[in-house]
Formats: sequence, structure tokens, C-alpha cells
Amino acid sequence: MSIVTDKNNLIQEIQASFVQAGFGKDLRRQKVWDMFLTNGLPGPKTEEYKFLPVTRVLEKLILTGKDNTAGKISSDSSTGIIKNLNSNVVAFVNGKFSQERSIMLDTELKIQQGAVEETVTNTDPFALLNQAFAHEEVQITIGNTKTLQHPVAIVYYFDSSQFSFANPRWRCTIGAHSIVSLMECVVSEPDAIYFNNKQSVIEVGENAQLEYTMIQNGPMTDVQINNSLVHLSSSARASCFTFTFDGQLVRNNLTLTVDGEGVDAHLYGLYLLSKNTIADNHTVVDHKKPNSCSNELYKGVMSENSRGVFNGKIYVRPHAQKTNAFQSNRNIILSDTATVNTKPQLEIWADDVKCSHGCTTGQLDEEALFYLRSRGLSKDIAKGMLLYAFAAETFATMKNETIRTFIDGLVSEKLQNNF
Repeated sequence: MSIVTDKNNLIQEIQASFVQAGFGKDLRRQKVWDMFLTNGLPGPKTEEYKFLPVTRVLEKLILTGKDNTAGKISSDSSTGIIKNLNSNVVAFVNGKFSQERSIMLDTELKIQQGAVEETVTNTDPFALLNQAFAHEEVQITIGNTKTLQHPVAIVYYFDSSQFSFANPRWRCTIGAHSIVSLMECVVSEPDAIYFNNKQSVIEVGENAQLEYTMIQNGPMTDVQINNSLVHLSSSARASCFTFTFDGQLVRNNLTLTVDGEGVDAHLYGLYLLSKNTIADNHTVVDHKKPNSCSNELYKGVMSENSRGVFNGKIYVRPHAQKTNAFQSNRNIILSDTATVNTKPQLEIWADDVKCSHGCTTGQLDEEALFYLRSRGLSKDIAKGMLLYAFAAETFATMKNETIRTFIDGLVSEKLQNNF
């Protein structure tokens, strides 16, 4: 395995992949690539990535740009993501959309492949990389007044023997008055090495309802960047859940744009981190219209050498009067070598609003632990009960009972094995 030694060599490796794939002949891709070169890869002095050593991690990986072929993960795994859950599946195999692995159970769901949009709306370096390298944009469409009977699972399969530089890209359009449950997860071989650089856009129509769940429980080689944009129209309802349990490095950029009145948006996040896992959650809730609500709750538990990062921003624009926006980040640190960096932010340009934010970081409540032990419980059981109660608030409101039960099991397993 070749090792890249510095950022300049890493960019040269990526550029070689770009040229080798023939992307330089596409004027749109070349324009995006030039923007990426201008911005460069983030480093320790890059404010948005200063706690995330993503460039250093990528320096240790091979960026070949070669096409990878699937062959290890059987197609039966498409229906076995979550036990007892029947779902539509939109499958990506080593970064490329796979019609063969995809499953459509609801006739109201339409899937098609389209070209990547030409307009550059996100100057994040990894969003630019995705736009330069993405093979296509998968378009998921649900019409007006539709209720999908099954969730839509976006599944990223990795089973190549070579390093996979994956740039999946998809857009979901939910029609007015429709109800949809979306879920994302990675299914990979334990020894698969990959960088999953995902870009997604979800457009929620008027009075539509969305439940969007991201589950991150990959192997210790898992490296992923998730750029997720959610656009909410008038009277839309959205609940977004982000669960990070395992992996080497995970970055989640989740942006919600409140672009209508009467919107009700909820963001929940849980990161249970052990070993050397790094999880970095950046959220933005942008209130552009009046008379809407948003509520955000992220919780983290860190042990061993893990690191958690939370940076949450709420914008309330001048015309977004009567906005209610709340944000909270709470953390428990269980070891002297674990760290967390948290930065909740509010920027308000309207005067008739109710907004608040806050964060807490500490250890387990010793009095509560003593109380449980005085009732005959062992230290490990008492500790597990307190941590479970702390975590459960982030998934208690999930409407899909099967997914909620699955998350409950993952939380219990993680707490039992790693804390």
C-alpha cells in the first residue's frame, strides 16, 4: 500500500484520478475542479474543520480513481439491513448507483439517474470534490398526496479489494401532503477501505412529512463525509436523526432551510464513541420565513481516545418573525483521554422571536450512580442504566417502530460492549 506523505501530494493523487477518469474534458467538471484547487483541502487552521484531521487521515489512503467491482456482499443483504424491516432500497456499490441491488416495493416511488447539476451552490471542499467526481445524480421522486408504506433505505455497499474513493450523490423530492421515511447506512466488508464522500438534497413539499435517519456503524476503517441539505416548504414536518456508533472518522454536515411558514423541524443526534473514533457534527438551521419552529438536541458519550465535535448554527433572517428555535448539546466524558469540542451559535436579525441554545459537558452523576448501587445494582449495570437513559431521549420520538427498535438495540449493544 502506498502512503501519501503530505497535503500537496494528496491533491496530486486526487488530480491524477481526475485526469485518469477523463473528467478534465468536461468543462463543468473542470470548473468545479478549479474551484476545489482554489479552496484546497482543509487543515488545522481551517475554522470549519479545525478539530477534524480529515486530510491527515486521507493522506494514509490510496486514491487510485479506478473503477471497482463488487463481488463479496451477496445481493440478499439488500433486504437484510434491519431485521423484520421491509424497505425500498436505493443501492450504491463502491460509490456507483446499482440498479441490480436496488429494490422498489412502493409503486409511488420513482427512481431515475440524471446528470449532476451545473450550478455550484456549496463551496465546501468535499462538496466540490463530489461534484467533480460524481458519475450521476440519482433522483428519487414521490408525488403529491402519497404515503409510502415502506421506508426508503439509501445503502452504500463497499466490498472492493482496492481503496474506494466514492462520491455518491442523490436528490429526493417529496410532493405536497406526502409522508416519507428515509434511512441511510453503510454495509461493508470488515476489511474494506473506502472514503465515502456523499452529497444529498431532500426537498420537502408543502404540508409533507419526512422522517430522515442516518445510521453510522461501520468498521474501524470507515471514513465518510456527509453533506445533507434539507429544504422545507410551508407547513412541512421534518424529524432528522443522526446516530454515530463506530468508524474511524465521520463528518456530518446537516443543513435545514426553513423556507415557508408553519414549519415544524426537529433534529436529534447521538454519538456513542469509543476507541479512536472521531465524529464531527455540523448543523445549520436557517429560518427564512416567519411563524415556524425548530428544536435541536444532540447528545454524546465519549470513552477511551475518542473525540466528539458539535457545531450548531441557527440563523433567523430579518423577515422570520415569530420564530421559535431551540438548540441543546449535552456530553458525558468517561475517560481522561477522550475529548469533546462544542460550539452552539445563534445569529438573529429579527426581534420578535423565542430562541435559546446551550451545552453541557461532564461525567456521570455520582449521586445517581450511588443511589442505584445502594439498591443492589452492580456498578456496571447502574452505569449502563444511566447512560441508556441519557441516550434514549434522542430516539424516543421516532415514528417507525422497527427502525426505533433497531436503534435501541444498537445503543444497548454499544453500551454493553464498549462502556
